[in-house]
Amino acid sequence: MAFQLIRGLSSGTAPYFSLALLLLVLAYLLSAATQDTSRLSDLFLYIFGLGLVCLLLLAIILGRGLYRLYRDFKRKAPGSRLTLKLVSLFVLLIVGSTSIVYGFSVHFLQRGINSWFDVKVEQALEDSLELSRNAFGIRMRTLLRQTRMMAGVLSELPDARLSHSLRELTQLSGALEITIWNTNGQLVVSSIENPAIFIPEAPDDSIVRRLLQGEDYIGLDPAANDELELSAAVMLPRKSILAEERYLHVSFPVNDHLSSLGKNVQDAYTDYKELSYLRKPLVTIFTLTLSLIVFLTMLASIWFAVWISRRMVQPLQELAAGTQAVASGNYNMQLTASGHDEIGFLVRSFNQMTQRLTQARNASDRSHRLLEQQTSYLTTVLGSLSSGVITIDNDLYLRTANVASSKILGVNLQQRLESSLDSLGKLNDNLHSFSLLIQNYTFKAVAWQQQIELQQTKGRQTLMCHGTPLPAETGWVIVFDDITTLLQAQRNAAWGEVARRLAHEIKNPLTPIQLSAERLQHKYASLVPPDQTETLQKLTDTIVQQVEAMKDMVNEFSDYARSPGLQLEKVSIGQLLREVLTLYQSHANHQFTLLNSPAEIRVNVDKNRMRQVFHNLLKNAIEASEEANKSVDIVISYHLIMQQHLPWLEIIINDHGPGFPKDMVDKLFEPYATTKIKGTGLGLAIVKKIIEEHGGDVWAENLNPDGAGIIIRLPLEED
Repeated sequence: MAFQLIRGLSSGTAPYFSLALLLLVLAYLLSAATQDTSRLSDLFLYIFGLGLVCLLLLAIILGRGLYRLYRDFKRKAPGSRLTLKLVSLFVLLIVGSTSIVYGFSVHFLQRGINSWFDVKVEQALEDSLELSRNAFGIRMRTLLRQTRMMAGVLSELPDARLSHSLRELTQLSGALEITIWNTNGQLVVSSIENPAIFIPEAPDDSIVRRLLQGEDYIGLDPAANDELELSAAVMLPRKSILAEERYLHVSFPVNDHLSSLGKNVQDAYTDYKELSYLRKPLVTIFTLTLSLIVFLTMLASIWFAVWISRRMVQPLQELAAGTQAVASGNYNMQLTASGHDEIGFLVRSFNQMTQRLTQARNASDRSHRLLEQQTSYLTTVLGSLSSGVITIDNDLYLRTANVASSKILGVNLQQRLESSLDSLGKLNDNLHSFSLLIQNYTFKAVAWQQQIELQQTKGRQTLMCHGTPLPAETGWVIVFDDITTLLQAQRNAAWGEVARRLAHEIKNPLTPIQLSAERLQHKYASLVPPDQTETLQKLTDTIVQQVEAMKDMVNEFSDYARSPGLQLEKVSIGQLLREVLTLYQSHANHQFTLLNSPAEIRVNVDKNRMRQVFHNLLKNAIEASEEANKSVDIVISYHLIMQQHLPWLEIIINDHGPGFPKDMVDKLFEPYATTKIKGTGLGLAIVKKIIEEHGGDVWAENLNPDGAGIIIRLPLEED
């Protein structure tokens, strides 16, 4: 419960209001005690207790501030070290200056209080009091003799004349009141000058007892309106023994100025004696009070030092937090500017900086978005190009590459960005030749154009390369196109035109030549001598056979030159291959093996044209094996493959013949390119032409250790 109470008092603004109220009460009590030292001893306990409460509350507030400062320092919060340094400096300054003032104040207090009780001052007060007493003594002795004389005169008069005589004596003596009393306290006769008093008060019993003892009385007694008067009382002589005892009581006025001086001297002397008696307690009480006030002031000053230090460092902490926020990317940070000092100027400068950073970031974001849009646009454009486009820097490092460049070169260049051309050239021979070409021309710093031939699996590949330096000499852009198909198409078109013209020019005279040879043999066989008949027969037969051969060659030229429309239909490729192979399985020395695919594959082709393809390929394989005196062993397989995420049909025809010469592999599918002793060299050219008409591709390769293979790929989906 006590801990919760202290915690509740030390939280929020309640401690500050409570402390302010207690300090006001303490200040009031101290003011009252210092104005009246006689109340100091009575108020000391209240002052000391209230001071202890203020000390406790202030210690709680200060302890909370110091604990927060220690916690921030342990957590290495921004600004905690500077706050601790400022607090330490303030505390040293406060403790040092307060200690000096406290020591001087205690010394001055003790010396000052002791100086109040100087011996000369005390003697002067006593002399003044004695002087006033002597002055009053002379006056009182005079009045006492006068009273005795009145008593002697009155004792001779009869009672009837007493009242008249008293009035005369009152007027003559200047007395305020003259009364005669018996010892029983009964008034005999009186004369009073004050009209407000009708019945005088009887003198005090002590005066009566003193008179009865034979002593006269003279003294300074209080009167009405807090004034003083001199009272004298003497016994009246008795006329006879039987007469009652009476005494005369006379009241004389006191001089106002003399009375005031005497009273002041008496009061001063009384106060001095009281202070002299309380000298040591006063020193102790004042010292304790001063210590309490100094301790309160010191704690309050330390608390204020902590508060003002945190107040001074707070803008710096906000600046540190804002700087960290800006460093983390939050450029919208704005601080609250307080004051017009240097720190306020720094805060306003920070806000201006963040505003400018925000504007710069927004401008950068807009530029970045525009750059991204332009980059995306350029990437889309480059990605849609069929030409390969790459950029390199001056150090010959690859910076960008589009999809077509990877497709043309057969290497994923997007995964090898920031690689040098030397490292790319080590991947394969084609890239080595390509990189050497770029290195040989980029040092000239002018635009260049060069054609290069690369050796691929499907044959020779021809690239047309263009190099252009980038602006500000930051690198090069290389654009290259695969013109292999274009060159092949040009050659095919040229050969087609040649074949068409040859077929047209040669086919017309062949029939008359053949008919003329047959007619010569028929007409002149009987006319020639018998020994020349056989010669004529051989000559005419040779002419007819060569004409037939020429007709076959012309028909092949016609087949190569013409481009009839394809009659496409869904065909089971396995069934089509088996139908073609049945025509060649009658020969006992010919071995054919068909490796069927696990799943049936149907392809959209021209059935008759594909039969022509398979016949040409099988015929070439058989003739190549027979010319090399090797057994005819042909293996045919077909299966489904994925190429560029699309399904393709791949057909492979392998034989165990001598294979193709290395210098002929790239030219096999060109017209009149043949390795056979017989033949026109148009068979494989026709095969390639038909496959390309179907949107496919065909190429040849040698097998290891011997043999050759033809690979055909046809798309299974329309592209």
